[in-house]
Amino acid sequence: MTKKVHLTTSSGSDQNGEWHSSSACGLNEDSNADWDGTGSRDKVTCKRCLTKMAKPRTPSTIGLHKEHPILFSGPMVHAILEGRKTVTRRPLKGHHIPHQIGTEGEELRWMATVQNHPRWGFGAFGATEAECVAELAMYGGCPYGNRGDRLWVRETFAGPLVDEEEMHLVERDGWDAFRKPEHCQYRASGGNAEFYDHSKEETVSRWTPSIHMPRWASRILLEITEIRVERLQDITPSQVTAEGVSTHGEALWGGEWWVDAPDQAIEDARKGFSDLWVSTGGDWDANPWVWVVEFKLLN
Repeated sequence: MTKKVHLTTSSGSDQNGEWHSSSACGLNEDSNADWDGTGSRDKVTCKRCLTKMAKPRTPSTIGLHKEHPILFSGPMVHAILEGRKTVTRRPLKGHHIPHQIGTEGEELRWMATVQNHPRWGFGAFGATEAECVAELAMYGGCPYGNRGDRLWVRETFAGPLVDEEEMHLVERDGWDAFRKPEHCQYRASGGNAEFYDHSKEETVSRWTPSIHMPRWASRILLEITEIRVERLQDITPSQVTAEGVSTHGEALWGGEWWVDAPDQAIEDARKGFSDLWVSTGGDWDANPWVWVVEFKLLN
């Protein structure tokens, strides 16, 4: 009987010099089966490993699309509404971060998990870290969706709010009839969250944090137009502008950055974005891999 060839997903020696390896279908050195492993996909014959290697089709932009929530700060919400922000960067996390599974020179040296599932999960591979993350983006690993999907923005809000003279409508129809954006106030737009609390007999202000915004309260819907993965510090001056960062300096010309601007001016543009990144708790110096999600405003 011909021995099946399995896809080796990890291999190496421990501190005692003993060699260990495991396959995509779950075999390892402790398994009873005698198996052969390879890092070349075209040589794999194990059906279970082939299932793990299966790749979904490139996401279609035609037909129904999924919706995903996404958080934005007040200034970034303002920039989106003004048309100044058309892209966002979010760090890769967990199993999406590439790790080494082979030695230098091997075709499948780097791996990242695209879909983490005990049966239908599969990974992205590459001879270099850059090749690995490019395949990760190609096969739909982004947690914010695929090209053509929608993003509904979560922001700080208050609502539903109704005027005193509308309270009889609430009593008649219930609060659900008023759970709409038009009955909400938004901090990013200078909204007022003050209302009279009859139980306390005083005027109070009550904002709801963006993380707790429900779908019905969201007023901003975006459509993803492009997704890629790159290093944080690879951002260009034009992308700084697309991030909604207000920039000033000798590299500016009519609101756009010169491609051949002086080095110091270009560095000033990146500095503006790095300050924004750090203000949200990010680490600029770590230069992490990030999802670059470009979008357009639908409403």
